[in-house]
Amino acid sequence: MIESNEVVSSVGAIAAQPQGAARVGAHIMEQGGNAFDAAAAASLAACLLQPQSTGITGYVMCAAVRDGRTGEILSLDANSVAPAAAHEAMYEILPASGDPKDLNSREYECSVRDDANVFGPLAVGVPGMGAGIGTLWERWGRLEWPQIVAPTQELLAQGIPFGGTAGAVKSLEHVVRRYPATARQLLVDDRLPEPGDIMRRPGMAETLQRISDAGWRDIYQGELAHRIADAVQAAGGILTYDDMASYEPRVTDTISTTYRGATVHGPIPPNGTLTCLQILNMLECFDPVDDADPAYWHRLAEVLKLAWRDRLNYLTDPDFADVPLDRMLSKDYAAGLVERHRQYPAWVDHLPAQFPEGAMHGTLHLSIADAEGNLVSATITQGMAFGAVFAAGDTGLILSHGMARFDPRPGRMNSLAAGKRPLNNAGTMLIEAPDRFVAIGLPGGRKIVSVMARAAQRVIDVGDGPLQVAQAPRMHVEAAEPVSVTQSLDETVVTELRAMGHQVDVVGSVAGAMHAAELTRDRRSVRAGGNHWAAGVE
Repeated sequence: MIESNEVVSSVGAIAAQPQGAARVGAHIMEQGGNAFDAAAAASLAACLLQPQSTGITGYVMCAAVRDGRTGEILSLDANSVAPAAAHEAMYEILPASGDPKDLNSREYECSVRDDANVFGPLAVGVPGMGAGIGTLWERWGRLEWPQIVAPTQELLAQGIPFGGTAGAVKSLEHVVRRYPATARQLLVDDRLPEPGDIMRRPGMAETLQRISDAGWRDIYQGELAHRIADAVQAAGGILTYDDMASYEPRVTDTISTTYRGATVHGPIPPNGTLTCLQILNMLECFDPVDDADPAYWHRLAEVLKLAWRDRLNYLTDPDFADVPLDRMLSKDYAAGLVERHRQYPAWVDHLPAQFPEGAMHGTLHLSIADAEGNLVSATITQGMAFGAVFAAGDTGLILSHGMARFDPRPGRMNSLAAGKRPLNNAGTMLIEAPDRFVAIGLPGGRKIVSVMARAAQRVIDVGDGPLQVAQAPRMHVEAAEPVSVTQSLDETVVTELRAMGHQVDVVGSVAGAMHAAELTRDRRSVRAGGNHWAAGVE
């Protein structure tokens, strides 16, 4: 097995964070598994290696996949679902606190009594993550299921240091201590952990063995499902066994658009890639400009504002509202949106903000390709760190807060409803370029959407490889300025943007670590890379 920030292989390669998850994926391919086996095993390992970012009962896995046997490119949507007892008035809405750490104030311009939609049993919706892992393996993998679970069992048995998880626990100590079962998972002898302490995760070994023996569906239709539902209800939540048992991920056609001779695919809404595709449609209305030119960044900022206004006005679960998907993916609609910028290319949109800005959340992304033509681009998340911060009894499972991803205020596009799936920001993509297939994605909350659109543009227009696109300068702006750009953007470009009239903030980072994997169309070379870890099979 070879490792670096970018690897080239003739068999298979994975780019993922944390490093141990990339190693697990590569090891699975060494054992004869394909990209889907590797994605399932690496995702499961990430749940224990970086539990603040994802979990076996995390709220979503969304993926775009390519089946090498058939050439089909499909969407896997394993998003959370609101329980049957959910309704849009179930939380007590209070004025916004103004605290930038308050999710509700930051994203919904309100507060919720006791943060009940963010922390604790009332924040728990039906988790999609376990079913996403299971479906990747069940539909497309070829190893036996216990082989998928075994690497995570081995990691737990060896002992996993807290590492960066210790800092996440410290930041949420006040919530962790509310729930004794959670405290047993994340504290060490009732004290905050140090990075070198070992995560004991009481009950997790038994849960992993149960999943290995009984299969992943036990999380939804077996003993584990009963234990999860019982724990939530005993603490005052509304999730039931029936909610768990009725859950199924959706495997469908992707949504897609074309861009300068390539086709770009993503998971279906309410996942976030639709907005990335809309941005590409608008960029295609202009002749390409090199990103050393300030005009490139000016244009990108103006296009991002237009896309974000549509996203925040119109997007939700299409099963619950008339979401104009066809219009938002229409080339004619994109041309209409950017016409003013084509007529007046120096104009800077200074419309006031109508929507609050989001922030980075706890999420991971994995990109995997193999020489058989299989590719997986998968985004996995708890939401914010540790999700609901609520552990299900003695199972070792820390449950996600799918309910926090709905607008807690009644009467909004993304308000709560029974059986509804929340809007998320995952910009998961699979690109069919003339010479290669590329799986790509990253974590980063709302910033994912802005960064992923530019990443796809660079892959197609510039020909960037995985490491190049991951290290390129980044920009983010939502419905209104300021514009955030990374420090790697040339100072002369920043100066020129300010001279044009843009309000520009130079920041250390925009979104998280990007991971990409690509396969040449002749299947002779697999390459993976990113800001952090990549591993390949020789």
